[in-house]
Amino acid sequence: MQIKTVPEDFVVTEIAQLPLGKGKHDYYLLQKKGWTTLDVIKKLAHFLQIPLKDIGYAGNKDKQAVTSQYISVFHSSRKKVEQFSLPDVTLTYQGSGEKRITLGMLNGNQFTLVVRDLDERKALSITKIKNYFDEQRFGVEKHNVPVGKALAEGRFQDACNFLELLHEGKDYLKALRKLPKKLLRLYISSYQSYLWNIVAAQVDDVETIPLVGFLTELEGEIGKLYAALLKKEGITQENFLMRSLPELSAEGSERALYADVKHFSYTYEEDELHPLKYKCLLHFELPKGAYATMVVKQLFS
Repeated sequence: MQIKTVPEDFVVTEIAQLPLGKGKHDYYLLQKKGWTTLDVIKKLAHFLQIPLKDIGYAGNKDKQAVTSQYISVFHSSRKKVEQFSLPDVTLTYQGSGEKRITLGMLNGNQFTLVVRDLDERKALSITKIKNYFDEQRFGVEKHNVPVGKALAEGRFQDACNFLELLHEGKDYLKALRKLPKKLLRLYISSYQSYLWNIVAAQVDDVETIPLVGFLTELEGEIGKLYAALLKKEGITQENFLMRSLPELSAEGSERALYADVKHFSYTYEEDELHPLKYKCLLHFELPKGAYATMVVKQLFS
């Protein structure tokens, strides 16, 4: 089984309702191939000479994919934005409004995937998945997880070493603060996600599981599982109250244990890239935050 053999094998389209009206936020449809969302946003901010925070988006879409998503640009000339150019990237004006685009505006994502190198054509059916965070959340070789844990524990020198950041003397915080806050928060979130996956693997009959933070109330069986895990990890909930980097403090939240798979369909064809093998074209929708790769794993593992 292979996925993402070519970017066109993984097509993602955001489902969102833009708050159109009058305002200083301009909305654009960002279509891209071969770039992460953050890479494009950084280059756009540099081109417009505006802070990174002035560009809003609901989520970071894959690099090895063809993706469509909405972004907002605060108080910048539409003419200037439309002069921005990157290979395999287009920005199409959608209108304006008062609100910055955030995760809360995203309803879900539509997926068209190609799974290749299959030996047989088996019948497929799926209505839900266990809502695990998948590998892309954790970076190459789970790189994001040790960085997030080091930040939570206040081991800022270790975090700099993991990230290969240059620093002046022992001023590790200064080096870390040169990184975008959104990226630093991703490391903390990745560590929370790693812990969530471990707990989720041990339960089946609850609706939600906390993403642990300093305000999370851990109760019942889930609380016991987290208590044992945090003890094993050598951390406490207070580690997520980061006094040296307060902007990274994580109160905690919740994540549904299962995600519904809607409008699922599939077809098989001969795989032109693998002689005598089949490819399967999958179509489905997922709620925001759910991983399409988990659908593929459940269907073909």
